[in-house]
Amino acid sequence: MKLPWPRSLLARNFLLLMVLALALEFSVFATFYQLLQKPRSEGLATLVASQINTQRVILAALPPGERDDVIRRINAEGAMKISPAIEGNASHGEESGGIWLTDFARRLERQLPPGSRPAITHLGAAHVRMQVGDQAYWLSLPLHVQLRDRAMTVAVATSGLIVGLMLLAAWLIQRRINRPLRQLQRATHALGSGRAPGRLPEDGPSELAAVTRQFNRMAENLERNEGMRTLMLAGISHDIRTPLTKLRLLLAMDQLDEHTASGYIQQIDAILGQFLDFGRNEGDEAPSILDVNILVQQLAAEFGERGDTFALNLDPALPTMCLRPLALQRAIANLMENAVRYGKTGLAVDTQVGDGCVSIRVRDAGPGIPPDQVEYLTRPFTRADDARSNNGGTGLGLAIVDRLARIHGGDLRLESPPEGGLHATIVLPVQASPN
Repeated sequence: MKLPWPRSLLARNFLLLMVLALALEFSVFATFYQLLQKPRSEGLATLVASQINTQRVILAALPPGERDDVIRRINAEGAMKISPAIEGNASHGEESGGIWLTDFARRLERQLPPGSRPAITHLGAAHVRMQVGDQAYWLSLPLHVQLRDRAMTVAVATSGLIVGLMLLAAWLIQRRINRPLRQLQRATHALGSGRAPGRLPEDGPSELAAVTRQFNRMAENLERNEGMRTLMLAGISHDIRTPLTKLRLLLAMDQLDEHTASGYIQQIDAILGQFLDFGRNEGDEAPSILDVNILVQQLAAEFGERGDTFALNLDPALPTMCLRPLALQRAIANLMENAVRYGKTGLAVDTQVGDGCVSIRVRDAGPGIPPDQVEYLTRPFTRADDARSNNGGTGLGLAIVDRLARIHGGDLRLESPPEGGLHATIVLPVQASPN
């Protein structure tokens, strides 16, 4: 049979803490009894039994006439009281004495002659029946106050109060933990329902703050990806519609030849290729040791076969680095393709190492970019407003390069010098590994 178990974290933790507190209370009780109360009870029972047996032997050795005189002297001089056991006074003032004194009475009875019937009065005195010859007596002897219930009652009450405060503190702590968890639950439900959850406060314990911080980043990434998806759909619709409209118009006018159709199809294919490049995830490519200079030389050779010549200025001190080869190749190739398409002249690629970074700069001597637009060109679907924008691009090339650079822990820097053209530089930290 499966035991019932609370469903909420608050109830579970509170139940566990309560069980722990009760176990602590029981262990304190057992320790107090075994190490303190039990030895005291045994020692006091032995002492009281010894006194009672001594008094019984002394009184039994006296003649009846002298016995009463000795009893009067004992009653007058000490705390011990002896009185004849008369019919009707056998239970005068007898009480159970509570758990500790009852335990003491049992231990005392085992050390006295049969029929002694020890009991504890409400004042904490041992009340014992003592047989001396033919006469029975009641002997009353005050006990040590530490055997009374009051000390244990105070100890138990104090311990209970401490346990109660512990449980209250645990409940307050758990409540503080539950508050951000409930906020996170509501935000997760909102995110799963397609609504913007809003930013959660990143305070509280460091572990919960770290979880909340990661959730906020995840929500921001999802929101950014959703916005990017909408932009991509709108961009695809806009950029492909133009060549398709021209194709449709040429078909209607019966002026479409194979060469023109092939050009428009290639344009559409290039547009789709850039959108696929932008949406591609590079995180699955395994990093490997790469010589950046060799990669640049290979790309320059490929562009040279097409008739686009790049001047190379490669730093021989460039170290080999742990990079994602295909991702970096795509980034450099995109910059070189932009230089060919927009700059056309003054094409060059420079590499340089310094200040713990490797720089890969692609230069051209084209029309350049207005300085106030440079910082916006790495945003998706952003095009410059001058002659560099009249080539039917999607506005994704530099955004793709910027993302690929960030995957490697670096960034893309754009500069339009006064003499014209554009300098696009990928800066990578030498010691950084790709994310």
